[in-house]
Amino acid sequence: MQRRSAVRYQLQLPVIFHWNDGVEHTEGGFTCDVALDGALIRSAVSPPVGAKVQVEVLLMTAGQSSIGVRVQCSGTVTRVSDLNGMTAFGVQGVFDDDNLIPLVRPSRQE
Repeated sequence: MQRRSAVRYQLQLPVIFHWNDGVEHTEGGFTCDVALDGALIRSAVSPPVGAKVQVEVLLMTAGQSSIGVRVQCSGTVTRVSDLNGMTAFGVQGVFDDDNLIPLVRPSRQE
């Protein structure tokens, strides 16, 4: 039995992911769980096992959709499975402080 090296947090966060298999793909979905060494992502479309992917997880401040952080990760798809009628895929990569990008949208002035 393979043991995971990082604690997993069951969080449903919006995700944008990109991969290239001869064609550039950009899709979206939601995390099922996240750890420092990867994530399980639920989406309508999945990259194939072994694909190199760029993952962007969006963390927004509660009650303020204009402030948040985008956490990026470059990784490899390790598995693809069916999860309640949708595709789920595991990504192994590193989420760390070097990959935090602040998101601040200007407020609308009325």
